[in-house]
Amino acid sequence: MIGVDIIKVSRIEKAIDRWGDDFIDKIFTENEKQYCKNKNSESQCYAARFAVKESFYKAKNHNYGWKAIEVISKKKPTIKILNNKLQSEMKNIKMHISLSHTEDNAIAVVLLAKENS
Repeated sequence: MIGVDIIKVSRIEKAIDRWGDDFIDKIFTENEKQYCKNKNSESQCYAARFAVKESFYKAKNHNYGWKAIEVISKKKPTIKILNNKLQSEMKNIKMHISLSHTEDNAIAVVLLAKENS
């Protein structure tokens, strides 16, 4: 299963301008907010995470809510499952994630594949 999403960074900027912290708090976890606050462009960072979440739910074909998953960035991006029901559904599923952004756009691809037994 694969999901892809692309979003204009300006769309996230407009949502933040319009709804401020209410928008950010609805979509992003505390860890995601902390990570993005330390970046040169918070909007690009938020847009990339938004795209990952959208891509994941497109691949999963079901939405558990914005904060059911968290995007973790270390050497490469990963998804941390925070929802118990979703965790059990993803028990034997391997996730592959790619994200990128420019000044104008953010894109993410999520591939969900069954692990070999």
